[in-house]
Amino acid sequence: MSAGDPGLSRGVLSGQPVLRAAAPPRRALLGAPLAALVAMGLAVGAAALATWVLAVVLAVEQVAFAWAWGRALRASAGTIPLVAAGAVLADVVLLVSDRHSYGSVAGVVGAAVAVVVLYQLGLRRALTLRAPAVARPPAVARVGAEADPAGRSDTVAPPVPAARVSAELATALSGIILVALFAGYLALRAGHGAQHPADLLVIAGLLGAGSAVVAARLLGWAGLGAVPADLLGVVVAVAAGAILGALGPDDLTLNAALATAASGAAVAGLVDLVLARAHEAGSPAAQADVTAGQSAADVLLAAILPLACAAPLVYLVGRHLPR
Repeated sequence: MSAGDPGLSRGVLSGQPVLRAAAPPRRALLGAPLAALVAMGLAVGAAALATWVLAVVLAVEQVAFAWAWGRALRASAGTIPLVAAGAVLADVVLLVSDRHSYGSVAGVVGAAVAVVVLYQLGLRRALTLRAPAVARPPAVARVGAEADPAGRSDTVAPPVPAARVSAELATALSGIILVALFAGYLALRAGHGAQHPADLLVIAGLLGAGSAVVAARLLGWAGLGAVPADLLGVVVAVAAGAILGALGPDDLTLNAALATAASGAAVAGLVDLVLARAHEAGSPAAQADVTAGQSAADVLLAAILPLACAAPLVYLVGRHLPR
C-alpha cells in the first residue's frame, strides 16, 4: 500500500474494507486519444469544407458532450436534452445573425439558464412530493448549537431534494456555458473582418488544441507522468501549428498559425492536465465500479472538453491577430 494513495488512506482511517482496483487494460487507455483525434479531425475537415458543415459537426459534438457531461455528473434525464438543445440553438442563432459574433449566443445562454431554473424548480417540487415523510424530533433543534454529551449534533441536515436539485442546477448551468464556449470555432469561421483566412485560423486552433490532447494522452499511455506528458503535448501542438504556417496555404502566415495553435494548445493542455489529475485522485473502489456508459462518458469528456475550453481564446486570437 502506497502512502500517497488517497482512496486507500480514507479506507484505512474509516475502518472499512478497501477494494484495490486492477489497472485498466492498455487498450482502454487508448480510448481518449483516439476519441480526441476523431473529434479534432472531423472539426478540422468540416472547417476546411464550409461553415454550415462545421456547424453540423460542432452540433453533433456538442450533443455528445452534453450527454457525457450529464452522465459523468449523474444528471437527470431532463437536464441533458436541455443542455443539448441550448447548444444547437446557439449555433443556429450565431449562423443567422448579421455579424456572426461570439456575443450572438448571449441571449440563447440567458434563455437557457431561465429554462433550466424553471425546470429545476419543477424537479424540486416533484422530488419533495415523492420524498418519504420523516418524523420530526421531539425538541426543535437550534441551528449552530453544540452537540450534546451523547455526541449527537443539534444541526439539521439539509433535505435530500434540495441537495439533489442543487447538484442538478450546477450540472445544467456549467454544461450550458461549456457548450456555448464550443461555438467559438463557428463564430471565427463565419465571422467577417479577420485579417487572415478564417477557415485556416479555425483549423490552426483546432489542430493546436487537439494535438496537445492526443500527444499528452499517448505519452500518458506510454507511462509518462501527467505534467510532463501535457507539457510535451503542448510542444507537439505548437510544432504542428508552425508546420501548418510554414506551408503557407492561402496566405496564412507563420506567426498567425503559430499564435492560434499555441493559444488552443495552452488551454487544452491545462484542461487535460486537470482531467488527468482528477482521474488519478479517484479512489480505487470508485474506479472499480465504473459501468460501460460511465467509461464512454469519461472518454468523450477527455476528447471534447479541452476543445470546448480552448475555443474562446482561439476566437480572440484569430479575430484580433494583426497581420
